[in-house]
Amino acid sequence: MTRHRHSSLGRDKAKSAKNVKKDLSRILLLLDEWNETEDGVLLELLRKRQETTESRQEGASNRKFVQRTSWEKFQRRLTDKQFRRYFRMDRGCFDYLCERIIENVGERDFKSEDYLYDLKRGYISGEEGKQDNTMKAHEHTTGGFVSGQVKLALTLRLLAGGSYMDLALLFDVGFSTSYEIFHKVIKDWILDDRLVKINAVDFCSDDEQMSKVALEFARASNNVINGCIGAIDGWIVKTRKPSIKRDLHNMSDPASYFSRKGFFGINVQAIVDRKKRIIYRNINSRGAEHDSSAFKQSSFYKWLLQNYEKLKSGGYYFIGDSAYSIKAFLITPFDNAVHGTSEDNFNFFHSSSRIMVECAFGEIDLRWGILWSPLRFSLKHNVNVIDACMRLHNFIVDWREGEHCRSSDVDEKDIFDDDHRRFMAAFPEAEMIGVGLLCEQIWIEGQIELNV
Repeated sequence: MTRHRHSSLGRDKAKSAKNVKKDLSRILLLLDEWNETEDGVLLELLRKRQETTESRQEGASNRKFVQRTSWEKFQRRLTDKQFRRYFRMDRGCFDYLCERIIENVGERDFKSEDYLYDLKRGYISGEEGKQDNTMKAHEHTTGGFVSGQVKLALTLRLLAGGSYMDLALLFDVGFSTSYEIFHKVIKDWILDDRLVKINAVDFCSDDEQMSKVALEFARASNNVINGCIGAIDGWIVKTRKPSIKRDLHNMSDPASYFSRKGFFGINVQAIVDRKKRIIYRNINSRGAEHDSSAFKQSSFYKWLLQNYEKLKSGGYYFIGDSAYSIKAFLITPFDNAVHGTSEDNFNFFHSSSRIMVECAFGEIDLRWGILWSPLRFSLKHNVNVIDACMRLHNFIVDWREGEHCRSSDVDEKDIFDDDHRRFMAAFPEAEMIGVGLLCEQIWIEGQIELNV
């Protein structure tokens, strides 16, 4: 049966065909518009890429070639006294420090100037020689690798209180790069136990070391303080107010870092020998903690409670002020001693021996100017900076007491006097808390040692 085109079925079929044509027209129109849009996007991308290329070419043509000042040329410009003022150690001690770090981390990581020269000339082959292309790229952009001597000098100068902005210009490094180098050198080089190790348990397990230190204290006190192997005390290092989000994590009490002296800080517990060498330190206590509480919470105190019989059998003990509780291994002065009595005489020699820990704190504080104002890093970095100052202090003590060089050609006392006057001019209120007398006492004790 043939259906008429005007029937209902025929009309529906014709309508469907008409709709398909309209849809096809719309699709073709959209495709044309999309093609035009796509062409526009591609043209815009090409234009931006061309602008970027031209901008880079212009920047490259205007870039000034950076030639870093070599460490050798820089240090030759300084007199011995200036070098000592800048880096808080003499040239021989600095060179020896570089040698020790190279022994620990290797030339490839340290990158001394001699190593960089050999690398540039192609004298180094193998895996290390593959850095040659990287070095050339650095030379054409930033002026080349920063040598290990410059990194160490920059770190020491920042610890001594220098400005990162001045040092960035002095050593031709970026402002942000200065502190990147600073934290990396401290973490990877200075805090390496192979360079300087501070371990009180190892010290208390070495009879020879304990006997040597006890003899030094005995000689200085006319054998009154006989058997003392160290003096302990606490030291509040100023910091900025800790941040709950950045520093304390799950802790919610930044006020616990506010010390009784009126500023935020970290309570540092330390034990030193007669030469002011640090044999124990704990930098984990909050500023508001009492010295006795801070010491009792340390792992070394718990070790002493379990092993004090070993010290007792040898007649060894530590000394501390009346802030600490008396123990078999810790002798404190008599309370309310009457003048002229045997207790008062003992307190005199006790105090004369214990002052070495105060002198050590004074020397560290005066040597490293970064401690003169509140530390403004994160809590973790603050602890690292304090630990670095104490380890470098030990390194310098070992240097001046060792066979290398007992005293610098430059009179170190004169240099510290200059620093002391500068410190007191910047912080006149420090005289009220006895900082001036403390710093002078450092050198009085030093002269006594030379005459013993």
